[in-house]
Amino acid sequence: MNSTEKRCHHEPTPGMLISEISKLFHDKMNQNSETLGFKNGYRQILRYLARKDGVTQIDLVRATHLKAPTISVTLKKMEEEELVRRVTDEKDQRQTHVYLTEKGREMERAFFGKILETEKILLRDVSAEEKETLCAILKKVRANMLSEMGLPEDWRPRP
Repeated sequence: MNSTEKRCHHEPTPGMLISEISKLFHDKMNQNSETLGFKNGYRQILRYLARKDGVTQIDLVRATHLKAPTISVTLKKMEEEELVRRVTDEKDQRQTHVYLTEKGREMERAFFGKILETEKILLRDVSAEEKETLCAILKKVRANMLSEMGLPEDWRPRP
């Protein structure tokens, strides 16, 4: 009998644990969005623009893996709430660049603070050495999945 057969079918596998933790983290981020008073759909756009302000809408589609109509509708709502502003490119009228407003930056900073708070909870009883080991293992796991799926090493899920 091999080790897989010996394992009780109720004992979670590493993949199951990763999935559960991911779901819990996602749910906590949704909760944090609501606490801060913005829609969950804004998170990905806010996070991306915080890193690369002034990108085109098509850049946002590529970066977030959201459909172009979804980005367009979401940006319209965000613009109405004064979180972003869209500016038509002077050289190419077909392109629109998206910028965070100060209000959008404040919201993103507050949300990023919630991410850091949640990470502290995740790693509460984990030593620095264990955290380093965990990150190294997770990077290997991620690389295995990217390779298996034929995705580039710099692939990122929706923020």
